[in-house]
Amino acid sequence: MCAACKRQPTQPTVPSTTSPIVIDGAWGEPDWSARALRGVFVRPEGGLARPSSEVRLLHDDRDLLVALYAADEDVETRDVFTLRLGALAFAVDSTGRLSPPIPRVRAAVDLDEGTRDNPRDDDEEWVVELAIPLDLVDLAGGATLDVGRCDTPKDGIERCGAWSAALRIAR
Repeated sequence: MCAACKRQPTQPTVPSTTSPIVIDGAWGEPDWSARALRGVFVRPEGGLARPSSEVRLLHDDRDLLVALYAADEDVETRDVFTLRLGALAFAVDSTGRLSPPIPRVRAAVDLDEGTRDNPRDDDEEWVVELAIPLDLVDLAGGATLDVGRCDTPKDGIERCGAWSAALRIAR
């Protein structure tokens, strides 16, 4: 975990949804912008990560809902977010594939502008939505979520960012 990530609230509360969230990679539901707990990624040495990344969190009766945003001028299949939530640890790539696969975890991705795996065009961003069954994690006990992403823009310089917090659920 990066030192700057420790600046997050000690144990932020993940709000509940007011209406269903469809796991489709699009953040069209009002709760994503109006209610979600939001965090922006920071660099290991501090300061906002560039290219920018963001995490948003909600929950319903069954799932922890995680939304991930990645600004990315050259989206590749191998681009990933890494997540560690309690004992769960996995990556989700720009196609929505989880590695390792986790039964019952659902993922969807939306790619905005450009073409995946084509460095000749300019991409813009990609968004992931995840539904992680609550019975797979112990959020009542304050499980820590660590989310990270490294990207290599067209200038060839790898840049990384992360966000971390011990979470609790609003009931």
